[in-house]
Amino acid sequence: MSIEILILAAAAIFVLFRLFSVLGKQKGAPPPAFRTPDQAERPHPVLVHSDSDDEREDESESLSGLQQIARADPTFSQKEFLVGAKMAYEMIVHAFAEGDRGKLQTLLNPDIYADYDTAISDREKNSGTAPELMRIRDASIESAAMNGSVAEISVHFEAEIGDGERISRTHELWTFERDTKNRDPNWRLSDVSED
Repeated sequence: MSIEILILAAAAIFVLFRLFSVLGKQKGAPPPAFRTPDQAERPHPVLVHSDSDDEREDESESLSGLQQIARADPTFSQKEFLVGAKMAYEMIVHAFAEGDRGKLQTLLNPDIYADYDTAISDREKNSGTAPELMRIRDASIESAAMNGSVAEISVHFEAEIGDGERISRTHELWTFERDTKNRDPNWRLSDVSED
């Protein structure tokens, strides 16, 4: 009887030893009960490779025009641009009033410069009155877009212009452009329309 008990006890010890040797070895991540809260709640990173042109185009289309411009030109600041646009508006109106073609050439793209040059020539022939900027009442960005590497931003200007006899309020949409691949940081006026 005692020999059977000893054999059974030895068998039990052997089985427990084997179980401990197999189950006692921890492989891989710790079981959930032993994970810290950070480990349990932290999602596993998922690597996504999006190298296709289609995916990049879809991403660009989802960005606003100003975001696309900021991506093309990391130095772009919406606030600084609007301050510069107001200064450009004042300089262009004053240069047009004075017939300063040299200054206008630095502020306008070639197409719109040709229009301004023609208007100045007509005014000079007819001894017309030059407009005078009284004040800018408001300026706000209406739209923005990337056309290839060229950034385009349209600004709505509300201003008071004097013509010598009366003051009138104008509402115009001025579009400025700049090639983001060009080192020249200056924006140039590319279009003017009544708003």
